[in-house]
Amino acid sequence: MDKVKYIIYLDTKIKGALYQTLKYFKQGIFGKDTLLVYKKYAKINSLFQKELKKNDVNFKFFSRYKDFPNIDGKIVFYLFNAQSNCRIVTNRNAKHIFVTHGESNKAASVKPIIRIYDYVIVAGQMGIDRYLHNNIFYEADVKRKRIIKMGNTFIGDPKYQYDKNSNKILYAPTWEGGVIEENYSSLNQNNDSFVLLDKYMSENKIEHIVIQPHPNTGHRDGKYIAYLVKGIEYLLKKKYKIILKDFKFNFYNNIKFNLINKISFSINDNITHSINKAFVDVSAMEVQLISQNIPTYVFFINTSINKMPINNIAECHYKLSSINNYIYNKEIMFDYDFKHYSISYETNSLKSTPLNKRLDWLQKYIHEN
Repeated sequence: MDKVKYIIYLDTKIKGALYQTLKYFKQGIFGKDTLLVYKKYAKINSLFQKELKKNDVNFKFFSRYKDFPNIDGKIVFYLFNAQSNCRIVTNRNAKHIFVTHGESNKAASVKPIIRIYDYVIVAGQMGIDRYLHNNIFYEADVKRKRIIKMGNTFIGDPKYQYDKNSNKILYAPTWEGGVIEENYSSLNQNNDSFVLLDKYMSENKIEHIVIQPHPNTGHRDGKYIAYLVKGIEYLLKKKYKIILKDFKFNFYNNIKFNLINKISFSINDNITHSINKAFVDVSAMEVQLISQNIPTYVFFINTSINKMPINNIAECHYKLSSINNYIYNKEIMFDYDFKHYSISYETNSLKSTPLNKRLDWLQKYIHEN
């Protein structure tokens, strides 16, 4: 433990949560000075160990809290909220930082539990305003530097780039959520999102589509796998070329055999796709794509619990980019004001700091403040 400076605490049974965590190691944000500590669950323990070893990640699992490693003097990161986080935070000899695993306007982004952490990382001013608007933090917390803007550090690398001449678009539906009330997925039995995509592609003579479902799709409700498959089959019958990206499930049990060879699979590769538009749900994908200057439509499925901050920048942006009742605005343009609102930095030096040095910057910043 002497060489360990940072701890990641993970309490989840969801495989997708592990894959999301591993992306930060692959990007070089976390390295050999980081220990991932996870709570042991019988059904997923062997899978987690296999994936962590394959990715050369330092890790330790525990069953009883008396076996939890000593975190005194360390910085502990939390990428997902869990009830057991409350127990770890009671150790006041460590600093506890909530990173989340992306930045979005989902209700999960503004849970009251977030107040338990010493510091919270956001991508930019929109993250701060979201907390203020939803009464999770107050101006006094901002003045005390509890909320830290770290730009693109933890938003993830989407592996997409903008090309206005590209004959390819992206569709990235989110999963059905951990609870029914927080379902932001545009996948449904009626194929509404795929009908809209067909309409857009037909009108704009688009031939190719990349589909990147959330890795947790079908975790709570298996019907969402069926909705996804039904939509893919619909687009294949329309003669579109489909690339399915970073999504693992047994297609042979779900999709018609005569269609399987018509799909290209892009799993865990480093290929960067050039696209001219993106269609996403309320999810972390939105900010990832905005960071790449990609014009992005957003399905506002659950407008009643959408937690976006209310101000002129957000309202003007979503007036153009939102898809309500499966109707989209044809005049969408990239909104640079919204990008700078979404992604900004505490200091000018942080923006130019390499990803593998930003935790050291954060440690120094916390010490100085």
